[in-house]
Amino acid sequence: MIDFHTHPVMIKELIDSDPDLDRNIHEKFGFYFPPQPLECFTLEMDEAGVDQAVLLPIDVTTAHGCKIVTNEQVAKLVEQEPRFIGFASVDPNLPDAPAQLKRAVQKLGLRGLKLDPSFQRFNLNDKKMAYPVYQAAAELEIPILMHTGLSWVPSGLAQLSQPINLEEAVQTFPTVNFILAHFSWPWVDEAVMLAVKYPNVFLDTAILYSGTPKNAFKKIMAEQVGVDVMERSLQNKIVFGSNYPRVDIRRSVRGIKALELSQPLTNAIFDGNARRLLKMEVNQ
Repeated sequence: MIDFHTHPVMIKELIDSDPDLDRNIHEKFGFYFPPQPLECFTLEMDEAGVDQAVLLPIDVTTAHGCKIVTNEQVAKLVEQEPRFIGFASVDPNLPDAPAQLKRAVQKLGLRGLKLDPSFQRFNLNDKKMAYPVYQAAAELEIPILMHTGLSWVPSGLAQLSQPINLEEAVQTFPTVNFILAHFSWPWVDEAVMLAVKYPNVFLDTAILYSGTPKNAFKKIMAEQVGVDVMERSLQNKIVFGSNYPRVDIRRSVRGIKALELSQPLTNAIFDGNARRLLKMEVNQ
């Protein structure tokens, strides 16, 4: 099982080595829980049945003057814990963003790109700023996990993360796999439309806007989208993501299992689809 959506913002060893990071996590990212030893992260993975987790940094240099974990810090965590899969983040507002991305992948060994237009303050269809980054991802043959929909970041602008605004880029870069985080809630229908229509659009399950993950999954995935649609049209398009540590990985896993999906769809969400996006061997 792979968790495709985690943030390394509660790791004590990392925060102890970077006092500015602790402040930025609180003031900019809007996460207030105290840090815990790295072992707590992996123990929660164990209890949830998660084998590997994708770590997501966010470079908000232009918008907020900081990085919510650097690419170098992610690479170091991956080196320390082989169960982690590191993604990079670059600031599309900076002219050297494509070069930074290439370095992060080619030199640091990171395996994907995390972007958050609502937090980083860029337009999804900005041909001057965003497209060069998408082009770099295409050349590097890496997926992009794109924040779409609700942002819990206090300064996040939801208007910048509406998934329909990504459609032209999806057409322009057909070899780039775009994963729309959070099922793009509240723009779920837009996100599903894009995933159904385009081979290179995917969805992650990091949905939580009220109640528990179980409540959110039932309302959005089972009732709004429909189990039949997921089984017939989205079986190869959904990856499991918890949004840890904002959301407990264990509760997210239980929430997906409570949907009582078919075994092939369950396996695809928890493991197979992520493996294909990451170019890993798919378990039979």
